[in-house]
Amino acid sequence: MTAIQHVFRRGSVYWWRRRLPNGIGARAWMRLELSLNTKEMELARRIAPELALASDRLLPALKSKMISPEDAKRILIQVATEHSNYLDAITSGRDAQKSRRSEAVSAWAIRLYAAQGENAAIGPIEERALHAAGLDDSMIDEVRNSLEFHRTSGFARPGRQKLEGILKQYDIPLVDGHFREAESIYMRGMAAALLNTERRWSGMREDDLALVQAALSAQVVLPTATAALAPSARPVPEQFPLAAQAPATACPVARQPGGTAAAQPAAAQEVQGDDADDVDLEEEMFGTEGRGLVELVTRAADERLASGDWNDKTCKQHIALANLFVRFIGHDDPRRMRQSHIADFKSIFYRMPKHYGKSPKDFDRSVAEILKRAEDLSADERGFSTSTINRHMTQMGNIVGICKHAGYPFGHYEGVAGLRSKRKGDIRDERGRFSTDELSALFSLPIWNGSASESERLDNGETVFHDAAYWLPLMAVYNGARREENCGLLLSEIDDDGELPCFRIENNWIRKLKNPQSKRRTPIHPELVRLGFLEYVATMRNSGHQLLFPELRAANAATPMGDVFDDSWQRMRAAALPDAKEEGKVLHSLRHWCNNEMKQEGVLPEIRRDILGHSNEDMNEGRYTDPARLKVMARALSVLPLPSANLSRHPIRLIGQVVNHEARPGRSKKPSS
Repeated sequence: MTAIQHVFRRGSVYWWRRRLPNGIGARAWMRLELSLNTKEMELARRIAPELALASDRLLPALKSKMISPEDAKRILIQVATEHSNYLDAITSGRDAQKSRRSEAVSAWAIRLYAAQGENAAIGPIEERALHAAGLDDSMIDEVRNSLEFHRTSGFARPGRQKLEGILKQYDIPLVDGHFREAESIYMRGMAAALLNTERRWSGMREDDLALVQAALSAQVVLPTATAALAPSARPVPEQFPLAAQAPATACPVARQPGGTAAAQPAAAQEVQGDDADDVDLEEEMFGTEGRGLVELVTRAADERLASGDWNDKTCKQHIALANLFVRFIGHDDPRRMRQSHIADFKSIFYRMPKHYGKSPKDFDRSVAEILKRAEDLSADERGFSTSTINRHMTQMGNIVGICKHAGYPFGHYEGVAGLRSKRKGDIRDERGRFSTDELSALFSLPIWNGSASESERLDNGETVFHDAAYWLPLMAVYNGARREENCGLLLSEIDDDGELPCFRIENNWIRKLKNPQSKRRTPIHPELVRLGFLEYVATMRNSGHQLLFPELRAANAATPMGDVFDDSWQRMRAAALPDAKEEGKVLHSLRHWCNNEMKQEGVLPEIRRDILGHSNEDMNEGRYTDPARLKVMARALSVLPLPSANLSRHPIRLIGQVVNHEARPGRSKKPSS
């Protein structure tokens, strides 16, 4: 049975609801809700059309007090084009990187000013949206300063004489409401031109059409305007019909529909749920905005982080994927997104650079430019791994679910299971595994036996330094913990005053755990004790530190400590085992070694899972028993081979950065070629 237009059920009573313009601006709306005072669907079906007809009679009168959508689009296109030409004319001699940044800052400030008026401010909601659009904290501070400048100076506001000329050009009556609306449209056009940095600074002049589409922002593209600009538009690839239309902006736009008309809503159930208006007729006429994909995902991520369902890394991954999807599709309206868009989105992953996202410039470039630049890379440098693509598809499924439950469902969604690649061969072969002999070769490096100096750890010498490079590979071998679990340990999480010294692996202020079952205690292996680990802990405490490895704390607090350690790991692995990288043997493979060696010695699966922080799905072992005691875990770990058996214990010697409590310097920028 088809839906009853504008009707929803609150409890057991049917209500009628519709949004109508209040006549003072294109984005100024009032919501009218009336109880139909009935629990009978058939009676509601008879009453609702009468109310809809009465509201239809109001629309022409309300519309007459506003600038028509067609005229609003023409004004916006005119302003965006004129201001873009002006910016083109003053590009000569300017620094491209600084200009990109300053123009993006000005654009966001003007956008906010156009939307909020004299009381414009960057609150928590705006700050989240700006973060989601790719702006860092320093850039947001610049937007805040620029916004304050525009509020106090009125610099971005067009003069009344200019607005009067525009209104006369389109035969629009010179009334106060029209002046206010035209001023907002004018500033939106300026912002659109400023955000089109790719056209000015990357030489991508063919993206003029994207400028107009970005400027329309929730409006339906005017056919005449599209036709007028068609000669300069980029040809649209057949396999990605929407990707080529993505706005070429300096930052992804949090709420930026593309230029195509809004799609009709899919057939609903008997009655539309509360807040499930989808796209009504008046939304097409007046460009009413709902919530954007990035906003919905950011809000859901905040909620799931607060509830503990997601960790910080998971939140960032979902928000980043939502941003990339929006840039690919060219708009941010979930109701216009389809299953086919997700399938097309997956296909670009096979052509994307493997290092995508490592450089801040990646977020300034359009998807089309990123793919174009990737064509110059070798085959080994292109294409995400199967596991990464599968993770992205799983996260897209989560994103679709977020939108659905927020009242903004994707259309014709069939799930992502069919888009995930199936495993080939034995799952055990997916990741390389170290042998005990290979680990012995690793621990034969000068790092553990004597280095030339603190800066030449891989050259033979007399001094052994005790830091993350020394301890972390040993810890991964003898406790089987994940990279971030070991890297982010606090000194207070080393319990050495009980019968058995142990690691307390739990959430702390420096990092979160992967999942709830990752919280655990594991004994400190006797081999670590023999090599002086507890003495190292005591030395660090006496030095006034909180972190077990403070040298891994990056200048950017958002950088995982494991990423910092990875530089050292890559060097030591290449020095000891040159083929290990090609064979897929990574730091995580040390965890696999620990698990496999316990298994081969007959350690029960449930005990191994307790040591490694895996869930016990079995009802008997998981729900009705406690985690294995430390003594039981210690017996299990005691069966491990000792690839470090040839190492000697050396006096504890800290590196200079730790002794002097020096902060880690930020990465220096590579000189431009």
